[in-house]
Amino acid sequence: MKRQGFTLVELLMVVIIIGILVTLAVPNYYKSIERAKAGKAKAACDAIRKAQLQYRAFNDTYASDIADLSDYDLPDELSDGSDGDWTYDVSGADTGGVTITAERASGPYSGSTSNFFTFDQDGVFDNTNAQPEWGIP
Repeated sequence: MKRQGFTLVELLMVVIIIGILVTLAVPNYYKSIERAKAGKAKAACDAIRKAQLQYRAFNDTYASDIADLSDYDLPDELSDGSDGDWTYDVSGADTGGVTITAERASGPYSGSTSNFFTFDQDGVFDNTNAQPEWGIP
């Protein structure tokens, strides 16, 4: 008598091996997503910084609101100060400098105390309040 198919033990072993592989892969997948979203936010902050520099060239001061930058090469998706995952804010325009803040608006780190990073007008980056999973140097 010739048997065909797999035994229950063989199928169970395959399911266990797949479960172990998934357990190892999922956290790395989420870290990759967080790094990509943080990279997107860093690029958005740089775009806001460049728009601020253009604004200052024409107005002798920095803009105190992101909406004021819409005529200065600011991408349309940033004109309201948010892109879904992050909210962006500018501050300090009245002191002769500007700080651009990216704060996590949604996702696992929204609402925590370590959910943002900043740029200044010179491109100096401060990530002391950023999550290590974001992979931002």
